[in-house]
Parts: sequence; structure tokens; C-alpha cells
Amino acid sequence: MTSADDCWTDHRLIRSIMSIRLMRKRRMQKRQSRPKLNIDLLGDTTYQQQLQDALSAALPKQYPEDTEKHWGTLSTAIMNSCKNILGQKKRRHQDWYDENDTEIQQLIDIKRQTFITWQNNIHCKVKRAAHAKAKAAVQTQVRKLKNQWWTKKALEIQQLADSGDTRVFFDATRAVYGPSYRRLTPLRSKDGFLLLKDKDAIANRWKEHYKDLLNRDTIPEMEALDQLPQQPIVESMGEPPSLGEVLDAINLLRTARPVPGG
Repeated sequence: MTSADDCWTDHRLIRSIMSIRLMRKRRMQKRQSRPKLNIDLLGDTTYQQQLQDALSAALPKQYPEDTEKHWGTLSTAIMNSCKNILGQKKRRHQDWYDENDTEIQQLIDIKRQTFITWQNNIHCKVKRAAHAKAKAAVQTQVRKLKNQWWTKKALEIQQLADSGDTRVFFDATRAVYGPSYRRLTPLRSKDGFLLLKDKDAIANRWKEHYKDLLNRDTIPEMEALDQLPQQPIVESMGEPPSLGEVLDAINLLRTARPVPGG
């Protein structure tokens, strides 16, 4: 048997039929915040009366004996009445999209209409080109409106900063970026077993920590103190200044140049 007659020396080919489906990458969903009621309207007596009337009509005359069912009925009636009368609180910070909503919506409607027309005759190159043109117009105009809004807002805030009115300046800044929220960072108790989340408990824990840190009883080593170089005592520095020295110090303060930003 020659080497050419040896079996399994060639490559073996396996043929198979496979069905592979690639999973789409999931987009990160924005965390939905709990909607808040517009309680600012309660400062108006008209809304107060409307809410009282709505609660009087929504609250049942009799409640179930079970505590959970009682609370569920009461909370549902109160929440529904508040939503109908007060409504949800709108976003506090300004946005470029909201202020140009009408113009942007018109562009989107035109793009949607050209898309529907193209889909009804998908092989028509003219309608496809019209849809592409409308789509490009939406992108271009939206970028233009966004840049104009931010440029205008930046100029307004800069003028407030130049005028020195810090209160109005920070109000305008918060109107754009929204208020900042400081979250409490939980701390461990001194023994390390309890996690403190309450504001007062966290404050007391920091107080306890710095009290132990800054009030430690230490015994200095006399050998280390003896090794420190000693300077001769200048007795004159402990004497009160003379009248001439005080006047010279005051004159130096008057002629000193102001520090920038001071």
C-alpha cells in the first residue's frame, strides 16, 4: 500500500444548513421618574374649591373593614381627584425643542407625508427623492434651530453675568439645566454592622467620627522632642506694638494695591 493510497489524508468537508439569528442590541431605556402633581395650583382658592368638590364626590360613604382595602380605596380616590384637578407638574427647565415645537412638528408632518406617498408607490424614484429631500430638510433645520436657541440663551446668561446680578444669573442657569439634587450617601455605624440612611443619623455619625479623630489622647515621645532643633526665644516679639508701628501698618494697608477678585 503506497502513501497515495492512505485514507483520511485529504481534508474532510462537512456540509450543513444552519439558521443564525443575531439579536438586536438593546437600547438603554431612560429611567422613568415618578410624575409629580402640580401642587402650586393649590395657592389659588378656585382650585382649592374644585379639589374639595372632587374629593367629596369621589370618596365613598362606607369603607371596607380590611385595612389594606380601606387604604387602597382612599388613596385611589385622592390620587385620581388630584390628577383630574391639578394635573401633573411640567418640566421646570427650558428646552430648545419645546420652544420650537410648532415649526419642528410642521417639518415632521411634511416628511411623514412624503414617506406615505413614497410607500404607496415604492418603485417611483421621484417620490423617493422627495422623501429624502424632506428628511434632509428636517435634520438641517432642527440642527439650525438648536444652535440658534443655545446661542441666544448663552448670550442672555453672559449678559446677566456681566451685569453682576448673580441671583438672576443663577435663576437663568437653573432654568436651563434644572435644579441640582444632592443625595445622601449612607454611612456605616461605628461597629460597622448598621447602615445609616437617615439624615440625622448620618450627621451624628460624622460628628462622632471627627470627635474621635480630633480628640485622641496621645503621649509624645520625649526622645523625639529632644531631637528637634531649638531656636533661641525672641522676647521682643511678645511685647505689644508701639504706636508708630501701628501707624506704619495702617499706611501700608492704604497704599497697597487691591488684589484681583478680592
